[in-house]
Amino acid sequence: MTTDINQSTSIDSIAAYLKLKNQCDEKKAFIEAKQMMHELLQMRQQGLITGWYFNEQGKLELLPAEKTQHSRVK
Repeated sequence: MTTDINQSTSIDSIAAYLKLKNQCDEKKAFIEAKQMMHELLQMRQQGLITGWYFNEQGKLELLPAEKTQHSRVK
């Protein structure tokens, strides 16, 4: 994992990512980013992930929780 990972990527960064990825306007991208942020926070509260970040290629990645990683190994 690199040291420049931001585990709490902002809603604005996610909206900019969605705007480019989905080729949509800022309003639609922000609405989609709010929904995505809600889902990411739910996943974190459920213990499925510990955070999220943009990788070196600019793609949004999830950081799985330790218990999720252990259950995949078994």
